[in-house]
Amino acid sequence: MSEPSYDESVTCVPQGAATRCQNACGQVCNVEVIHADAVRSARAALPTAIEQTALARLFTLFSNPTRMNLLVALRSVVGAEKPELCVCDLVAITGASQSMVSHQLGLLREAKLAVSRRAGRLVYYRLSEGPVTALLDDALRAVRTEAA
Repeated sequence: MSEPSYDESVTCVPQGAATRCQNACGQVCNVEVIHADAVRSARAALPTAIEQTALARLFTLFSNPTRMNLLVALRSVVGAEKPELCVCDLVAITGASQSMVSHQLGLLREAKLAVSRRAGRLVYYRLSEGPVTALLDDALRAVRTEAA
Protein backbone atom coordinates (compact mmCIF):
# COMPACT_ATOMS: atom_id res chain seq x y z
CA MET A 1 0.00 0.00 0.00
CA SER A 2 1.36 3.41 -0.91
CA GLU A 3 1.59 6.32 1.51
CA PRO A 4 1.84 10.01 0.62
CA SER A 5 5.31 11.46 0.97
CA TYR A 6 6.24 14.61 2.81
CA ASP A 7 5.29 16.83 -0.13
CA GLU A 8 2.21 14.78 -1.12
CA SER A 9 3.09 15.03 -4.81
CA VAL A 10 5.12 11.83 -4.67
CA THR A 11 4.01 8.39 -3.51
CA CYS A 12 6.20 6.36 -1.20
CA VAL A 13 6.42 2.64 -1.77
CA PRO A 14 7.37 -0.07 0.73
CA GLN A 15 10.88 -1.48 0.76
CA GLY A 16 11.45 -4.15 -1.84
CA ALA A 17 9.58 -2.39 -4.63
CA ALA A 18 11.56 -1.24 -7.62
CA THR A 19 12.48 2.39 -7.16
CA ARG A 20 15.06 4.71 -8.58
CA CYS A 21 16.69 5.36 -5.20
CA GLN A 22 17.62 1.69 -4.74
CA ASN A 23 16.06 1.24 -1.29
CA ALA A 24 18.24 3.83 0.46
CA CYS A 25 16.14 3.45 3.59
CA GLY A 26 13.38 1.25 4.99
CA GLN A 27 10.69 3.14 3.11
CA VAL A 28 11.71 4.87 -0.04
CA CYS A 29 10.03 7.39 -2.26
CA ASN A 30 9.47 7.05 -5.95
CA VAL A 31 11.73 10.02 -6.58
CA GLU A 32 15.37 10.14 -7.44
CA VAL A 33 17.74 10.06 -4.46
CA ILE A 34 20.96 11.52 -5.71
CA HIS A 35 23.25 10.17 -2.99
CA ALA A 36 21.77 6.83 -1.85
CA ASP A 37 25.02 5.74 -0.16
CA ALA A 38 25.18 9.00 1.77
CA VAL A 39 21.54 8.56 2.83
CA ARG A 40 22.30 5.03 4.08
CA SER A 41 25.39 6.24 5.97
CA ALA A 42 23.56 9.18 7.52
CA ARG A 43 20.66 6.97 8.65
CA ALA A 44 23.10 4.45 10.16
CA ALA A 45 24.81 7.29 12.08
CA LEU A 46 21.59 8.52 13.71
CA PRO A 47 21.52 8.02 17.48
CA THR A 48 19.30 5.38 19.03
CA ALA A 49 16.20 6.48 20.93
CA ILE A 50 18.09 6.16 24.22
CA GLU A 51 20.99 8.21 22.84
CA GLN A 52 18.56 10.85 21.50
CA THR A 53 17.04 11.21 24.96
CA ALA A 54 20.47 11.51 26.59
CA LEU A 55 21.62 14.10 24.03
CA ALA A 56 18.46 16.14 24.43
CA ARG A 57 18.90 16.08 28.23
CA LEU A 58 22.53 17.17 27.95
CA PHE A 59 21.75 20.06 25.62
CA THR A 60 18.77 21.02 27.78
CA LEU A 61 21.18 21.34 30.70
CA PHE A 62 23.37 23.58 28.56
CA SER A 63 20.40 25.72 27.53
CA ASN A 64 19.83 27.42 30.89
CA PRO A 65 21.98 30.57 31.36
CA THR A 66 22.49 30.00 35.10
CA ARG A 67 23.59 26.40 34.59
CA MET A 68 25.84 27.45 31.72
CA ASN A 69 27.46 30.12 33.91
CA LEU A 70 27.95 27.55 36.67
CA LEU A 71 29.57 25.11 34.25
CA VAL A 72 31.88 27.80 32.86
CA ALA A 73 32.79 28.98 36.37
CA LEU A 74 33.57 25.43 37.46
CA ARG A 75 35.52 24.87 34.24
CA SER A 76 37.61 27.97 34.94
CA VAL A 77 39.04 26.47 38.13
CA VAL A 78 39.94 23.06 36.66
CA GLY A 79 43.67 22.64 37.11
CA ALA A 80 43.81 25.26 39.87
CA GLU A 81 45.31 24.44 43.25
CA LYS A 82 41.75 24.06 44.57
CA PRO A 83 39.64 23.07 41.54
CA GLU A 84 36.34 23.57 43.32
CA LEU A 85 34.07 26.39 44.40
CA CYS A 86 31.59 26.59 47.24
CA VAL A 87 27.99 27.62 46.70
CA CYS A 88 28.73 31.08 48.16
CA ASP A 89 31.48 31.61 45.57
CA LEU A 90 29.16 30.51 42.78
CA VAL A 91 26.44 32.88 44.01
CA ALA A 92 28.97 35.75 43.87
CA ILE A 93 30.12 34.72 40.39
CA THR A 94 26.69 34.26 38.81
CA GLY A 95 24.69 36.89 40.68
CA ALA A 96 21.89 34.35 41.09
CA SER A 97 20.23 33.64 44.43
CA GLN A 98 21.63 30.95 46.70
CA SER A 99 18.53 28.81 46.27
CA MET A 100 18.72 29.12 42.45
CA VAL A 101 22.40 28.19 42.42
CA SER A 102 21.82 25.24 44.74
CA HIS A 103 18.92 24.01 42.62
CA GLN A 104 20.86 24.27 39.36
CA LEU A 105 23.91 22.61 40.91
CA GLY A 106 21.65 19.76 42.02
CA LEU A 107 20.56 19.25 38.42
CA LEU A 108 24.17 19.31 37.23
CA ARG A 109 25.15 16.84 39.95
CA GLU A 110 22.20 14.57 39.08
CA ALA A 111 23.35 14.59 35.45
CA LYS A 112 26.89 13.76 36.63
CA LEU A 113 28.30 16.98 35.16
CA ALA A 114 29.32 18.23 38.61
CA VAL A 115 30.56 16.54 41.77
CA SER A 116 30.00 17.85 45.29
CA ARG A 117 31.90 17.57 48.55
CA ARG A 118 30.59 18.64 51.95
CA ALA A 119 32.92 20.27 54.47
CA GLY A 120 30.94 21.20 57.58
CA ARG A 121 28.16 23.55 56.51
CA LEU A 122 29.72 24.31 53.14
CA VAL A 123 29.27 22.31 49.95
CA TYR A 124 32.00 22.51 47.34
CA TYR A 125 31.48 21.71 43.66
CA ARG A 126 33.81 20.79 40.87
CA LEU A 127 33.28 19.87 37.25
CA SER A 128 33.20 16.14 36.57
CA GLU A 129 36.03 14.79 34.50
CA GLY A 130 35.11 13.58 31.06
CA PRO A 131 34.24 14.59 27.53
CA VAL A 132 31.71 17.22 28.62
CA THR A 133 34.56 19.60 29.49
CA ALA A 134 35.85 19.31 25.92
CA LEU A 135 32.32 19.88 24.60
CA LEU A 136 32.00 22.97 26.80
CA ASP A 137 35.41 24.26 25.64
CA ASP A 138 34.51 23.69 21.98
CA ALA A 139 31.13 25.40 22.38
CA LEU A 140 32.69 28.42 24.08
CA ARG A 141 35.40 28.66 21.43
CA ALA A 142 32.73 28.48 18.68
CA VAL A 143 30.57 31.27 20.09
CA ARG A 144 33.52 33.46 20.98
CA THR A 145 34.98 33.06 17.48
CA GLU A 146 31.61 33.84 15.92
CA ALA A 147 31.18 36.91 18.13
CA ALA A 148 34.64 38.26 17.22
